[in-house]
Amino acid sequence: MERLGVGIIGCGAVAEEYVKAFQKDQRSEIRALVSRNRINAERYRDRHDLDCAIETDAVEMLRRKDTDIVVVCTPHNQHTKYAVAAAEAGKHIIIEKPVAITLEDMRKQQQAVKKAGVKTLVSFVLHWNPLLMTIDRLITQSVFGNIFMLEVDYMHRIWTTAEQKWYASREHSGTAILTGGCHAIDALRWFARSEARQVCAYQVKTENPIEYPGTISVNVEFEDGKIGRSTTTFDAQMPYRFNIGVYGTEGTIRNNEIFAPKLFPGQKDFMKIPCILPDSADVAHHPFEGEVSHFLDCIIEDKRPYPDLEDAAQTHAVCFAADLSAESGRPVTIRELDNA
Repeated sequence: MERLGVGIIGCGAVAEEYVKAFQKDQRSEIRALVSRNRINAERYRDRHDLDCAIETDAVEMLRRKDTDIVVVCTPHNQHTKYAVAAAEAGKHIIIEKPVAITLEDMRKQQQAVKKAGVKTLVSFVLHWNPLLMTIDRLITQSVFGNIFMLEVDYMHRIWTTAEQKWYASREHSGTAILTGGCHAIDALRWFARSEARQVCAYQVKTENPIEYPGTISVNVEFEDGKIGRSTTTFDAQMPYRFNIGVYGTEGTIRNNEIFAPKLFPGQKDFMKIPCILPDSADVAHHPFEGEVSHFLDCIIEDKRPYPDLEDAAQTHAVCFAADLSAESGRPVTIRELDNA
């Protein structure tokens, strides 16, 4: 089988994980690396012994007929420019999160992708973490009974450094929930099996020198009556944590501790699930191989990827609603955004 060609735009740390993942899968091959700083692209080419083109302009890569997939790994505020151009060039697209930092830009991407008919995947990479996959399977098997409440937190100390300077800018990075907390909102929606109806959020600004408030607490009411809670913080002096709680009438799971008498008769206390946890902010720890394999499967077998841009748009809608609620001091319905 002829390999699918891959072009990567942006050559930061995340891009290297895509290089490794695509290189490992025999169904794909890196054909081009794009970076405004040519040295960054050449570094990954040489480190991973790639036979690929090096470009400083994405337009040149998008013209290549041997490139089927484009991965957008640029700073957040540049995602729309390249995602739209890739769609117009007829390429399938992986978009790093957040897909956009404004509702307007996200809609531009949706329109371009719909018109082009290409496949997309948004990099909520924790979909391929073993703990989250296990929780998804347990929910599908109705182990927890009627799930009425969920919680997912993204807690990661991000304090501005010289290397992370772009994180400090709202113009370039967005907000705390868009920059990192969207992972938690994605998992909240995934496990709720329902779309959000209304969001109420509060935020606080500490002495953290980033331009936007680094901590936001979000409450979500889902269409089917479930409630959800999510906290994003870049401010707390603590190790990285991605907390998960699923609460049901017949069982509960909190991170990797499960209490489910329906599954384990006679159980009297929580028991631990021994598996790989989402417990590191290091991108090398994240399961990019699973993400890439899923996308290649979907292209080859003509299936819908999950989460694609349309699904991720619902996650981002919750994030945009949360930021609006925190700024305005009132609850915000998702319908308000749909009508915006």
